Amino acid sequence: MKKVLLGTTAVACAGLVASPAFAADGIKLGLGGYFRTAYMVVFDDDDEGELGNEANTDGIFSDGEIYFTGSTVLDNGLEVGARVELEAEQDTDQIDEAWVFFSGGFGEIHIGSEDDALANNCLLPPGGTGNFSAFSPNQWGANNAGLVASPIALTSNTACTGVDDRGDAQKVLYVTPNFAGFQLALSYTPNGGDEFHNGGHVGGPHTGMPVNLDGESRHNLAGYLTYSFAGDGWGIDAGAGASFEGHVEQQPGPNRKEQDFYQAAVNLTFGNFAIGGVFEYFNDLFSFNGVVDGDAWVAGGGIAYTMDAFTVGAQYSHQDAEFDSVIGDLDTTMDRIVLTGDYAMGPGINLDASVGYTWVDTDPELAAGFDDYDAFEIGLGTRFTF
Repeated sequence: MKKVLLGTTAVACAGLVASPAFAADGIKLGLGGYFRTAYMVVFDDDDEGELGNEANTDGIFSDGEIYFTGSTVLDNGLEVGARVELEAEQDTDQIDEAWVFFSGGFGEIHIGSEDDALANNCLLPPGGTGNFSAFSPNQWGANNAGLVASPIALTSNTACTGVDDRGDAQKVLYVTPNFAGFQLALSYTPNGGDEFHNGGHVGGPHTGMPVNLDGESRHNLAGYLTYSFAGDGWGIDAGAGASFEGHVEQQPGPNRKEQDFYQAAVNLTFGNFAIGGVFEYFNDLFSFNGVVDGDAWVAGGGIAYTMDAFTVGAQYSHQDAEFDSVIGDLDTTMDRIVLTGDYAMGPGINLDASVGYTWVDTDPELAAGFDDYDAFEIGLGTRFTF
């Protein structure tokens, strides 16, 4: 896949420089973005030693982003442009994704910081909203993050995740044209942990290659194929793909195994009704040679029904993580179900709400407070896009 991706990129770039091309106007940036906010109340296991202990019962949470994007079309028909995303609610890593792109009859090429092909293009079932979902929502009220120490590596029931150490690591992403509803995305990430230059490179010229940190991945590849068809009163959207670590830097002690993730999903629509399902398998999610071997998978589905400006939905997700180690085996499951509602007040102005329940079980049982954890949550939110 790496040779195919690099070969496609080389052919496209050769076409760009074969003859001079000019544009009547240069690239001019425009503004866009979103702002999401939610008020959440959570009732969970919060006695001494349990995951909800010392955690607030309610809270207000915001997530916003402003993006600058612009492009121009050269006289040979090639479109070139750039996009930079600025985080509105972040105290570190102020710039989220940033890339340049070239688009034409050959498809589209992105070069810069963004998600890999699987994470960029994968499908999730209907029934979620801008703030709430049973998979990897913008707002998750349950206090299960402490279970990472158990060790559960997935703190949410994500079903749309690639292998890069940093999701927005620098990469090349290529998307083919649409052929009869089919479209393929391919990506190559030289270093899975490098999203930006730092340590003397900020604001100045780049020198040298990225340092390979212990346990960090490099030469990662990903691909995702989608299919879309709209019939008379019905439609289908399907997708499948994989993401692979090319190599993991050796480290003192047991070396981490290379990860490979696989995802597939299908959604159907019948008039105002939508239904779908998703599955992702995380091979060697938490695995060290001779010490522990851990895999996980997430599966689930969702339904939604739209009535004018109102959409109601439901989603369910299940995670199963299994760890075999020299000190014993551990099987952990996490289930989540949500009921959602969304009201479109106007263009780009939505109100949403959710009632959710999350429960966790471990086998064998861990220390008190980690096993049989459950949480009930209520959320009210807004989602503005501009």
